[in-house]
Amino acid sequence: MLLALLVAQEELLVFIPQVQLTVVLIIVFARYLTYKELIPLILAYVFLDNMMMGSLNLLYSLPMFLSWPILGIVARTLRNKPDYVLFIWGILFAFIYSWMFIPVNMVVQSNFSVWTYFVLDLPWEIALAFNSAATFLLFYKPLCSLFDTYYQRTEEFIF
Repeated sequence: MLLALLVAQEELLVFIPQVQLTVVLIIVFARYLTYKELIPLILAYVFLDNMMMGSLNLLYSLPMFLSWPILGIVARTLRNKPDYVLFIWGILFAFIYSWMFIPVNMVVQSNFSVWTYFVLDLPWEIALAFNSAATFLLFYKPLCSLFDTYYQRTEEFIF
């Protein structure tokens, strides 16, 4: 169900550039899931996202297969820290994610320098960072509350 949620929100919001809930959802999932549950979920999401977008090309999917698990691993590591630490990580991840594509774009667009690409991509990186900040502020607490309720209910049913 969590995989379906990740894929569905991405598909529903694809028409709005740089707007998605993926960062905040993975940060929330990292709070509750173990590494053994989280990493396969993220990798399956990246695979399905690339399949649906028609971009399952090693050049473009490799940065995604590397960066999205980093988001989950670091978020899982920081799960017991204050919320503002996760908030900052979500914003920083927007830049890290974008920078993972620099080597790919240097190969594809051989006439651009790293700095030219960086300057041209910076507005999109800022937009993604803003989206990460906004979605964290809007959805992090409600999603955590929902997950707290779900996990509490699950435990009551089991025991």
